[in-house]
Amino acid sequence: ETMDLTEGGERGYLLPVDGDRNNLYLSSIGMDELEKISEMSKAKHMLYLVDACYGGIAAIGSRGSRGLDASSTPNYIEKITKNRAVQIITAGGRGEQVIEKPKWGHSAFTMNLIRGLKDRNADFNTDGFITANELGMFLSEKVTIDSDNQQTPQYGRMTSQEGEFVFVYAEDKSIEGKLNLESTDKKELKS
Repeated sequence: ETMDLTEGGERGYLLPVDGDRNNLYLSSIGMDELEKISEMSKAKHMLYLVDACYGGIAAIGSRGSRGLDASSTPNYIEKITKNRAVQIITAGGRGEQVIEKPKWGHSAFTMNLIRGLKDRNADFNTDGFITANELGMFLSEKVTIDSDNQQTPQYGRMTSQEGEFVFVYAEDKSIEGKLNLESTDKKELKS
């Protein structure tokens, strides 16, 4: 649910099944709470995947990729994983509805999320890694098509840090070399 503020702007809320649209503040989770949670977390890389529509992503961070170019930056993955990352992908923008069909067994967002990660379809540059930006671009394109232009996923950063959330496949034996990890990082990755 997105509410217009009296001074201008808007505030988004994740409304649970038992939430009350007439009392959003007390019965739902404010999107700004996600940012507060990430500020308290010790996690270096966070990605919120929200199967709900919300139009305030532009206010949180810029859409799409910034900074380094994967094709022309040596050690790209190593560089984007050094910095902290707090990113978000939502199923659509303000005023849009999440589209579900019985034949999918999921919403368009979840169906394409599974396809993008499980089948590695979101790995646009075929480097063996899926970044949050790649996943956001994949979902934006595929969900828009599958929902007949009724919803378009939004993605962006919740902080100004240039890090990137990255999905790494467990069976990739060369991961340690690609990421140039310290020994303590290798132990954490293996666990």
